[in-house]
Amino acid sequence: MAEIESAKLISYVKIDFSTEAELELYVNMFEKEGEGFWLQLKEIGLLRWRINRVWNKRGGFELSQIFEYKDEGSFVKGQELLAEILESKKDFLGKINFKRTAFRNINIFDYYE
Repeated sequence: MAEIESAKLISYVKIDFSTEAELELYVNMFEKEGEGFWLQLKEIGLLRWRINRVWNKRGGFELSQIFEYKDEGSFVKGQELLAEILESKKDFLGKINFKRTAFRNINIFDYYE
């Protein structure tokens, strides 16, 4: 079994949408462009990236994104790259009504198999 490198810094982003259609547009963009997005971030030290649909939010439309970085330097470079990517998607994202809330975490324990 391959050894999994443990993330040192984690960014958790909660994204609330006004409608399910807007959520689907956002997801559709990443279905088309997600691999390129991942490969760019992987080059600078992103270990894992996940987009999740929050299913226990009754009457709401919410996603979460989790970015796991190998160290602080990777996190800083990742934030710079994410800002560039979001700027390049400004016209598209400006048409979607959503609210992003970011949480930054330092990994304390990491159990996995």
